[in-house]
Amino acid sequence: MPRLSYPCLILAALLAACTTTPMPPPAPPQRMPSTSVSPPPATYGGGVSRAQMEAAGNACEKTVANAVKNRYPQPGSVMMMPDRERIFQQSGTQAGVSGEGTFEPDGSEESMSFRYTCLYNTRTNRVDDVQMRYGQ
Repeated sequence: MPRLSYPCLILAALLAACTTTPMPPPAPPQRMPSTSVSPPPATYGGGVSRAQMEAAGNACEKTVANAVKNRYPQPGSVMMMPDRERIFQQSGTQAGVSGEGTFEPDGSEESMSFRYTCLYNTRTNRVDDVQMRYGQ
């Protein structure tokens, strides 16, 4: 049996440690801190808290990303534009979120933009409605 030198053993150990693992699936879109939250209008009496408005933003972004994936089953990536998102109080129990984003329908096509408007119910903590417009 041939005798291996010390440098060969180190090289073999390093090569064994260089195995590759599959890439994890892409993470869902994340909210960015630069999102603007509009203060509630005085006519509503402050019925929706800042925390509820942030929850509305998170829930709406997740629902919007799912809507894009349902319409285009294999989008390469869905990206929200946090500088174009606006969260506002719609009523005493509803927060609204409007914004823009882009996605790649597949690897061969150019990215496509979209706009969305979402209504979030603060009593049920669910999205009541989402309206999408593609290609703007």
